[in-house]
Amino acid sequence: MNHLSSFLVALVLVVSSAALIVWHVRIWQQFQAKEMGERERNFRRRQFRRRVQTSALLGLLGGAILLGQLLFRPTQPHWFLVLYWSGVLLLVLWIALLAMADMVATTFYYSRERSECAVQQAKLHAELRKARNGESHGHNGNGRA
Repeated sequence: MNHLSSFLVALVLVVSSAALIVWHVRIWQQFQAKEMGERERNFRRRQFRRRVQTSALLGLLGGAILLGQLLFRPTQPHWFLVLYWSGVLLLVLWIALLAMADMVATTFYYSRERSECAVQQAKLHAELRKARNGESHGHNGNGRA
């Protein structure tokens, strides 16, 4: 039963990995068709690379789990299994680091965008107030200047 569950987990990881890669490529193609600034294009390109790499590593993880189950033999030296599963654990940690890097980069990018938007909004409000004040001071009581 243990081998069946490991096989199912590995299969889910490999299929999910392939689906995610296809999804990332489609989204990247949509972004390439859009007009965007250099900063956004660079952000999207780096985001695409991180996400495709993470998705591919998930597929590799699925393959490693399956291979690990096939390699597990009672005659196999224990040091080999410890070394192998330590490598798989490092792969999991690398996937987690890539996911966190993507999360931090996305948060940073959108917080910067939000800040720039707030600055632009404040400038527009100031211009609007200035225009309204100039309009109200330029008229006399009967609505004519």
